[in-house]
Amino acid sequence: SMATKKRTSILLDETLLKKARKALKVPTNTEAITQALKQALTNREIETTLRELIYRGKGRFVDVYR
Repeated sequence: SMATKKRTSILLDETLLKKARKALKVPTNTEAITQALKQALTNREIETTLRELIYRGKGRFVDVYR
C-alpha cells in the first residue's frame, strides 16, 4: 500500500541537502530527506537495542566497532 504523503515547505541548508543527495546516491531532495529520516529511525532502533543488550550484560559498545 502506498504511504500517505504530505506536501510541506521547510527551510533547509542547500549545501547540506546537496551533500545528502550525493552521499545517499539519490537524484531528488524528496528522496534524500526520505532516506535520511528512515536512516535516523533505523539508527535509533539500533542504539536502543544495543543499550538493552549492554544493560543485560550481553555486550559492550566497544564490541560493535571492532
